[in-house]
Amino acid sequence: MDAGVKEERPPNPRAGANIFKILTFSWTLGIFKTGRKKALEVNDLYTALDDYKSSLLGDELEKKWKFEVTEAKNKNRDPSLIRVLIKMFGAKIFYYGLIQIFIEVILRMSQPILIGGLISYFNSNESNTNNKGHAYFYASGLLLTILINIFLFHLSLNELIYCGMQMRVACCSVIFKKALRLSNTSIGETNIGKIVNLLSNDVNRFDIVIAYMHFLWIGPLGTIVATYFLWQQIGVSTLFGIAVLIMFIPLQGWLGKKISEFRLKIAPRTDDRVKLMNEIISGIQVIKMYTWEKPFAYLVQQSRKLEIDQIKSATHIKATIQSFIIFHTRIAIFSSILSYVLLGNYITSQKVFILVAYYNILLTTMTVFFPQAIVLVAEVIVSINRIQEFLLNNEKQPETLSIKTGNTDNINSSETLELDFIDNTDDKNQIDQLDNFSIDITNASAKWIHSQPDNTLNNINLTVKPGQLVAIIGAVGAGKSSLIQAILRELELSEGKIS
Repeated sequence: MDAGVKEERPPNPRAGANIFKILTFSWTLGIFKTGRKKALEVNDLYTALDDYKSSLLGDELEKKWKFEVTEAKNKNRDPSLIRVLIKMFGAKIFYYGLIQIFIEVILRMSQPILIGGLISYFNSNESNTNNKGHAYFYASGLLLTILINIFLFHLSLNELIYCGMQMRVACCSVIFKKALRLSNTSIGETNIGKIVNLLSNDVNRFDIVIAYMHFLWIGPLGTIVATYFLWQQIGVSTLFGIAVLIMFIPLQGWLGKKISEFRLKIAPRTDDRVKLMNEIISGIQVIKMYTWEKPFAYLVQQSRKLEIDQIKSATHIKATIQSFIIFHTRIAIFSSILSYVLLGNYITSQKVFILVAYYNILLTTMTVFFPQAIVLVAEVIVSINRIQEFLLNNEKQPETLSIKTGNTDNINSSETLELDFIDNTDDKNQIDQLDNFSIDITNASAKWIHSQPDNTLNNINLTVKPGQLVAIIGAVGAGKSSLIQAILRELELSEGKIS
């Protein structure tokens, strides 16, 4: 088989799936059947949908980002990648966010009421006032809300994860294109480790954060609704349980902020480690030849240790947030029931079931998803800022080169030409004119990294006449290559001009 021939993959059944297949995910059964017959190979995977192709997503994001940069420059403000992502994916995220709000605030909040009505039928004290019709109504309503919850929740969650995947693919495409267009000055300021880290680590935050971010407002909104229904059941005792939930929210927010700070510290450490490993792999022959394995292994060990120290601190904070799942809701339930009994009320099984049902709902929204959303949003904001900083680096610009010629009869000395590749070999007149070009450098200063204090080239003045042979000599590091690259427009001038 010719390895250069691309085999056709099966079309994606999701493209032509009906609403039933989408809700039940039955369109995926084909690949499971193939997996039962043989081990899955790459060619067994479906082709990507048009909405998920990197070529389309990357081009669209790049177009919107360029427009954002231009608009920000005109309005004298900093460009924002977050604003671009919201414009591109905000409508879809908002739509499925509304579905999640409907699920968590309406469907799930109605289930404890239905459970209470169903339990009341089996309560011997109230058996005379409730008939089987009410019991069937509550049971049917409970079953219906659960089924709707199953279908809508997984559909919305799946689509939000897809949306996060689209953001990741689009950002990867833009980052890769940007890396190919970086100017030499920007390359000197951006190491290869940072680019690898952006493509392998930072963009992965998009996959999960979109699925959780809506719980930043669903959690508090669901708490307000649950408080109202709990008040109908146990009155003022509700406040004791809800107070336990609310008192931890500032702590969770502060911990989320600390995770964001640690993320800012971890990312540069990871960049340095990846850069170091890349340099070691590139020069592994020299390292082996001079038996420098142990010194370089020590360097890697120290670099990794600095990274692990920050990761360990961030992990401790994440573990603290996750520990709320164990005791948070249990303390709230205990506080509500204890205060209700101490106030002289009689607790029934119906009230306990309703109480526990509402707090179990708050367990998922406020104790599990809400703190997780804080952590993920804090991390993704740091990642977006890092991507945005990289996208704002200078690029190689196709510049117009002002060229002076000694032959004023053929070409005006003040005329400006743009040098391009000459594809037409018949145009010998243009080739002959290139022999008459001269180079004038006036007060040229340049440096590879803008942040370094000293210039690589400092106040250079040079004139090369047509037909003149000039040799550039000097010690190592004197700037010979930098001067040549400045003439070729590969090193950007900070002062002066070259014509």
